[in-house]
Amino acid sequence: MNVLSIDYGDVRIGLAHSSIDHKIALPLKVIKNNQALWNELEQVIREYEIDHILVGLPLNFKSTDTQQTLKVRKFIQELKSKFPITVEEYDERLTSSLAKRYIPKGKSIDIESARILLEEWLDKR
Repeated sequence: MNVLSIDYGDVRIGLAHSSIDHKIALPLKVIKNNQALWNELEQVIREYEIDHILVGLPLNFKSTDTQQTLKVRKFIQELKSKFPITVEEYDERLTSSLAKRYIPKGKSIDIESARILLEEWLDKR
């Protein structure tokens, strides 16, 4: 199974990928959250033969929804309607904080957040 991890943001979307057999999450790229988003995702899904998508769900510390959570849930619904692939939500609390520790200052944390999300998910499997 090939997995794509998505760290959704209003401006940028971080992507990471892995094969369930390899159990290593690899950073992929950042795409802009604009009109080209769906075409770029389709290209990634085809190129990496993705059959499972993991989307980070930004819950607060009380495990309840935030404004961003509502946006991500809407994105997930669109994702499910556009691609006949299993889409799974995954709690992404603290991934951005962890990502900031691992990347140089000034670099985008979006890819690293997606990678950490996928790595956590793989570790639990």
